[in-house]
Amino acid sequence: MHLSFDNDSPCIFTKDIEMADYPVRHGEGKFIAEQGIIDRLVANHQVVLRYCDEKGIPAKGSFPLNPNGSMDDIAGICDSTGRIFGLMPHPEAYNHFTNHPDWTKRKSERKRKSSKVFDKTQLAPGIKIFKNGVDYLS
Repeated sequence: MHLSFDNDSPCIFTKDIEMADYPVRHGEGKFIAEQGIIDRLVANHQVVLRYCDEKGIPAKGSFPLNPNGSMDDIAGICDSTGRIFGLMPHPEAYNHFTNHPDWTKRKSERKRKSSKVFDKTQLAPGIKIFKNGVDYLS
C-alpha cells in the first residue's frame, strides 16, 4: 500500500520518511475513533501515516487505496511523545527490494535505463523505521 507520512509528527520511527509502500496483511482491522479524537490526533500530528495513491494524494476512503476503510485514511498513529507507534501496514515485510510487489517490473525498468537494479548502501523502506528507533536510543 502507498503511504504518506506526516513530517511534523513527533514519531521517532518515521524521521525523514515522506512516502513508502508497505504490505498489508489484514482485511478486518481498521482505524475507528470518534471524530473529536481524530481531530485532536491530527492537530497534534499524531496521525503519522495515511493511505494514499502513488503520488501521495489521500485515498479519501476509496478501495483499494484505503484497503480496510480506516477513518480519515489513517494507517498509523503515535502517542504525544512519539515513542509509541501503532500501525496496520507491515514494514518488517519490506526488508529487501524483492519484497515489493512490483520489484520485477522495477528491476526490468532500471536495467533498460542502465541504472543500478538496487543500491545496496540504501536501506529498504521497511528497515528504515526500525533503524530510526535504534538511532533514537543510541
